[in-house]
Amino acid sequence: MGYIAALTGGSATLGIPAQHGIELAIKKINDSGELDRKLELVAVDDAADATKSASATQKMVDEQDVVAVLGGPNSGTVLANNPIITGAGVVELITVAQADNLIDPDSAGYDLTYQVTENNTYNVGATVQFFLDANYKKICAVADTTEYGQSGIASIRTVFGDNGLKVAKVVTHEVNATDLTPQVLSLRDAKCDAIYLYDYGQDAAVFMKTVHQIGWNVDVIGGRALNQAAFLSIAGSAGDGLIFPSVIDLDKQSAKDFISAYTAVYGDDDPAQTFSALGYDSVLMLAKALKASDYKGGKPLAEALNALTLDDGATGREGSTLSFTPGDHRAPSDDYQTFWTIKDGKYAMYSNTVPSTRP
Repeated sequence: MGYIAALTGGSATLGIPAQHGIELAIKKINDSGELDRKLELVAVDDAADATKSASATQKMVDEQDVVAVLGGPNSGTVLANNPIITGAGVVELITVAQADNLIDPDSAGYDLTYQVTENNTYNVGATVQFFLDANYKKICAVADTTEYGQSGIASIRTVFGDNGLKVAKVVTHEVNATDLTPQVLSLRDAKCDAIYLYDYGQDAAVFMKTVHQIGWNVDVIGGRALNQAAFLSIAGSAGDGLIFPSVIDLDKQSAKDFISAYTAVYGDDDPAQTFSALGYDSVLMLAKALKASDYKGGKPLAEALNALTLDDGATGREGSTLSFTPGDHRAPSDDYQTFWTIKDGKYAMYSNTVPSTRP
């Protein structure tokens, strides 16, 4: 199986943990003997660059004879490489990337494209409850200009509108920013009393450090990328108290078993365990489908995925499942999502009871 992801650059703290989760699942399956052949991984770095991702993907499907490809953490690169993968008749399982438009029933490659992770609208649909409960007067948002950031803003506008909330102001910036002072001052001067921070980890950290440096007391709720190790390492104490979505339920035994196994091998490279666990569950689903399809790729593998349910994965709340059907290639069930926070400079589970609904 192939894996194309950012293994260098700013998104590496998303791509590398997912790869490690993939490798851990492969080792578990190979060691168990549950398949009558061995799984092998071909991992390629695209540095979160769409052009590089497309080129690497073409080479992979032409030369590596992969039965399936695991898509990486960046929505823009998945959009670039998916037509190449599916155009070659190969199944793609998207491990981490969240843009809603990655699963498009009208696209040519829909029949071979599957999303293991929850999408932006799923996250926002649960997160909106925090804004509703607090009765803020002026909600604002910040995001980068990537596909992740801009598709996130589109989801926020739609979901908030459906819930009778207005996003008063949105500011944007280029990814991997080093100075977000203008954006922070613009939001402060607009008298925002709550911020939806929809950024990758390092940018979110720069934003929060700037908020603290200017002494602005404002409530901030984040997107799922705040689980990224880069956020914790850069933000320091400026990240304390933030709330954001996760896929890890520390009350779930299979999650606890995964975390124990993962940290024994890879240490603390994914301190919130979100991205590694998604990679891990993606392989569990793929392995079950490969066995059910007699190890065939293409349409037989897709048909096997369409009949598959994973109810003991590392991700999701207790009682949630991951499954596909011919009409819905997004895996998470209702009540899959949890919420985490940062306390005393460390990740901690905040809640596993906030309702979340599959959009």
